[in-house]
Amino acid sequence: MIRLVNKLKPLLCIIIFSNSIFVVGQSTKKAEDTIFMINGEKKEGTILSLKGNTVKFVYTGEDLEYELEKADINKIVFASGRTEIINYFGKPEPDTRQSLPADRKGKIAVLPFELISNDPSLDSYLLGEQLQAETYLSIKKYTSGLELQDPITTNNLLAKHKLPYSSLKAISPKEMAELLAVEIVVYGTANIRNSGASTQQNGFVTQNVMAAKKKDGKKENANAYAKEYSSNSTTTIINYDTKIILNLFNDKGMNIYAVSRNSFGSDVDSYLATINYLIKRCPYGSKAKR
Repeated sequence: MIRLVNKLKPLLCIIIFSNSIFVVGQSTKKAEDTIFMINGEKKEGTILSLKGNTVKFVYTGEDLEYELEKADINKIVFASGRTEIINYFGKPEPDTRQSLPADRKGKIAVLPFELISNDPSLDSYLLGEQLQAETYLSIKKYTSGLELQDPITTNNLLAKHKLPYSSLKAISPKEMAELLAVEIVVYGTANIRNSGASTQQNGFVTQNVMAAKKKDGKKENANAYAKEYSSNSTTTIINYDTKIILNLFNDKGMNIYAVSRNSFGSDVDSYLATINYLIKRCPYGSKAKR
């Protein structure tokens, strides 16, 4: 019996040593960062950096670096266990009180407009806020019976709930109304297409004019002529075709006003008159069909 145990000792040492290596290998396995995308996809690997609007990321077992847009990311669970919310979607945050129908009654908010354009020189963020402000002013001037939420307040609430402008349609109009504590939410889209440039040339031609001189304190025509010169100038104008789309949703999720209209004129700000026209004819407008 003792001889059998002595013979098995080397085998037992090998088994114990092998198990030790396996356990050490498991414990030294590198923890991974996990990215949860808005579309439900999960990405595992290593986050290299979070800068601006992008996240640099490498998949497990690969060397190729990827850049992910923050607007497409819901949250990141780091290898340390810490969770960082990039974009909030779904139910309100725990510390945010759900607005009640009575609180929302008669209140309206305008979201930043979505911009569709073939002109890369147009800043979608700035122009989206400009159209939002113009629509707010139009509602203030041409409607009655509504309490307007200032665009600064609206945008502050969107930022607080981590809703970037590129993802405003990620939650339903009903949820948006509850989040902003209003009864009506205005969604706007501006389709501004660069249709090309035109050149105009302005100026006067050079011509001869009769000179006048004084003689004995009186003016009289002289036999000489003087030259009158003019300067020519060339102006290049970018022409735009603009279409404005407005949708008004109530806090029950119903679309109560959906309309679109092409703007007259070719200036980039030709949307102003179009917005006024559409707001006047909305259910609360001065020219609404009663």
